[in-house]
Amino acid sequence: MAPIKVGLIGLSGAPPDKYEGVSWTPSAHLPYLLASPHYEIVALLNTSISSGKVAAARYNLPESTKTYENPEGKPISAYVDLVVCSVRVDSHFNTVKPSLEAGKAVFVEWPLDKNVHLAKEMSSLASKHDCRTIVGLQASYDPVLRLLKKTIEEGRIGKVLGSSIWGSQGNGGETEVKNVRYFLDREVGGNLVILGEFEPGWQSLMSNRHEFKDIIDPAKGGEVVEKGKRNTVPDQIMFQATTEKDDSPVSIHLRGGATFPGTPAFEWRIQGSKGELRLTSSSANLNLGRPDMKVQTWDKGTGVVGRPGTKVELWDQGTGNVEVLEPEEDEWDANEEKGFVFAVGNIARLYEAYRKGEWIPDFEWGVKRHQLIEDMWQAFDEAEAKKV
Repeated sequence: MAPIKVGLIGLSGAPPDKYEGVSWTPSAHLPYLLASPHYEIVALLNTSISSGKVAAARYNLPESTKTYENPEGKPISAYVDLVVCSVRVDSHFNTVKPSLEAGKAVFVEWPLDKNVHLAKEMSSLASKHDCRTIVGLQASYDPVLRLLKKTIEEGRIGKVLGSSIWGSQGNGGETEVKNVRYFLDREVGGNLVILGEFEPGWQSLMSNRHEFKDIIDPAKGGEVVEKGKRNTVPDQIMFQATTEKDDSPVSIHLRGGATFPGTPAFEWRIQGSKGELRLTSSSANLNLGRPDMKVQTWDKGTGVVGRPGTKVELWDQGTGNVEVLEPEEDEWDANEEKGFVFAVGNIARLYEAYRKGEWIPDFEWGVKRHQLIEDMWQAFDEAEAKKV
């Protein structure tokens, strides 16, 4: 079959010292798209044609790559099979709207846009024009999380009784780096949230413990470039609910700031009638993948434990044994020789599922998660109003 022709929105050609953002397009999408024989980048959509040409040159794209400067141009809709949008959250809908109206397949990074209302409008438009859609919720493809799911489905811990999650986000402390200063603005929609499908009756508590933050520049040794910037995003999130699938209770606590030295940044325990699963990781961002997404190293001779990575342990209550489980490896694991950094793997697996016609998270699936976020914001606003 001919490669899927991709129109990529969000590949900046700006040098690192001039660019503000997370560089998600070149770090997560581009390596896979360039390596896969099943996809071909044929067009770039940037703020200007000149910036598109600079990006094409910087990343050695073919001279035949077409460049466009606005989402209204009919050629980009007519020329590509799949439009991939990886720009700042609050520009998503306006950027892909013409492609949806043209009936094109569209991949939009998560969140769909800054609130549930725009997400619903986007999903409705896609449905109206019979568009095949993808939302960038790639955690479903992570080998570690799939290992947990498989172990539970095999009945190795018995009936699920409950689970608890504790995570410490790297950012969210007293400062924020300049490239992602928009993380402090709730209206942009790029902040930390809880995702999932739960039974009605859940409870959430969100608190903003850093109402003002200094903006720093890591490239200048952490120099403060803006003092006291207003922050409207909570850095403490607590959530309790029962799952939609089996009515088991879940307790979650996500916090901003650094992790206590020598401890995992993330711990997830799933208790069962026959045993328990324990996942620990050096990062709370399991959706991104990590270069250490395998069992942490241990030198039997010296007894030295290496850098704490992601570790899955299974406790069999009957035997008392604790077994370390290892996720399956595949060609999309982090690989320096291929240029696959930690962010590539799960995105690559999502692209693979799309081309094979397998299940993918679509706009409708994304809207369900947006609705939970909207309801949590409503509970937060009501609680804040009572304080006045």
